[in-house]
Amino acid sequence: MSYNIRRSYARDQLRKQMIAREEPCHICGMPIDYSLPAGDPMSFEMDEVVPVSRLPLEQRRAAACDPENVKAAHRICNQKRGNRMMDELKGNALPIVRTRLW
Repeated sequence: MSYNIRRSYARDQLRKQMIAREEPCHICGMPIDYSLPAGDPMSFEMDEVVPVSRLPLEQRRAAACDPENVKAAHRICNQKRGNRMMDELKGNALPIVRTRLW
């Protein structure tokens, strides 16, 4: 029988605690509208700092419910990040070149 580590009582409780705190998105830093329905690009999602999919099988269940490993994010930010680490994500950004010539 298969088991989805992201569908558990402990994870549901953590989700409720995160919603009550109304933290901003840890990826972009902007506020999250917690009243938006699931599926909306700007709605709340639980994002794993260290993606569970990158961990060994024996560590996945604990990491999926660890408050230190799960942060609030916009759905769109979470989807753009995928299963990359934050430093990998920031490494892909191109620097903004500003000139005084208009």
